[in-house]
Parts: sequence; structure tokens; C-alpha cells
Amino acid sequence: MLCLLKKLIFPFFFGLIGLIILLGLGKWQVERLAWKNSIIAEISESVAKSPNVIMPHQIESVQQYQSVRVNGEFLSEELHVLHSLKSYGPGFKLIKPFKLSSDGVILVDLGFIRERNKLKERIILSNTITGNILFPNETDSFTPDPNFEKNIWFSRDLGAIANYLETIPVLIVLSNIVHEEIIATPLRPNLINNHLQYAFTWFSMAMAWSFMSIYWVMRIIKRYGQSGGRHAL
Repeated sequence: MLCLLKKLIFPFFFGLIGLIILLGLGKWQVERLAWKNSIIAEISESVAKSPNVIMPHQIESVQQYQSVRVNGEFLSEELHVLHSLKSYGPGFKLIKPFKLSSDGVILVDLGFIRERNKLKERIILSNTITGNILFPNETDSFTPDPNFEKNIWFSRDLGAIANYLETIPVLIVLSNIVHEEIIATPLRPNLINNHLQYAFTWFSMAMAWSFMSIYWVMRIIKRYGQSGGRHAL
């Protein structure tokens, strides 16, 4: 019997550790599902609300996804963030500084421009804009540094862009069209949400792993029985 127990130690712990890992991944996806649903609900609620007119002294107290309307004027500078839009292919997110009716300057994501329109000069005369506040979280350790010479950024790095353009680190994603060459990309609750599918996959793998581990253990026990327990002598 002692010999059998020794034979079962490795498959038992191998199966148990694998099961714990797979169940943990499934649980993590369930938590991500709840988190994503919460974000979608929050965006849906914010987008559905009428925009609040934000005064200059209130701009730094705005909240994520808040629907707003502000007055001011666009400044001449612009940044291009590498982006791809379905049906249009590769291009850029166009971000410009927007001077409020006071001295404050914020950032505005105007939408998408095609690659062929990158170098065109654009004059935008809109003095009142509407959209949603966004504090993007797109930058990580793998994101390349911006190519300042070609004016190409690889993420909407709010802090870096605000420092570069010397603005308040607040970004409004426009919901209205301000130029014929700019394709509006308003904030929408159409985030990719495959976490339920992923959770089902991990839990299915956990079940299959359990059956395989049990089968492995049963085979060892069966072989031990067929040998008549000779290894225990």
C-alpha cells in the first residue's frame, strides 16, 4: 500500500495544481466579466445623459465618461495617435488642445483621420463642443515611445500628451462632427466583452483536466491491483 501511495503522489498533486490554476483563471474571467459589464453600464448611462455645461473652474473635477459641453477654441497644434478603424483601415486618432473661455487648455479627441490625410492642414472653427470625459489607460511597458519627428504616437498617453502640449490632463472624446475629413468616433458602450466565453473555456478545461487526472490515478491503481501488490512486498 505504501508503494501505491508513493506512485499516486505525483499525479495527485499534478492534477490538483493544474485544476487550481484553471479554476483560478476561470474565476478571474468571471470577475473581469462583472468589471466589464459595470463599465459598459456606466458608459451607457453617461452617454444617455444630456451634456453638462462645464465652467472653466470645474474642468479638473470632471469624472470619467461624464457627458459635457464646453466653450472655447481649438489651438493649431495636433497630435496623431496610431489607430485602425473598421471599414477605413489604418490611420490616426486626432488630438488637439482646446482653449477654454478662460486661460485653461484641455485635450480633445476629435476622431479618426485616414492615413492619406495626415499631413493636410485643418482649420476647425467650432467654439462649442460636446463629448465625454475619458482618462484613457492604453499605455504599458511595451508601448513604443512617440516618434516626435513624424508626429506619431502609439497610445493616448494622457499624462505625456498633456505635458507635451502643456495642457490640463483632461481629455474630451467628441460626439459631434467638427470637420468633413474627420470621422467621428464618439464614446460608445460597444466594448469587446468575451469574458463569459473565456470563463466557460477555462472551466471546461478544468473539468477535462479533472477527468484526465482521475483517469490517470485510476490506471495506476488498476495496474497496481493487477500486479497483485507485488511492489509492496
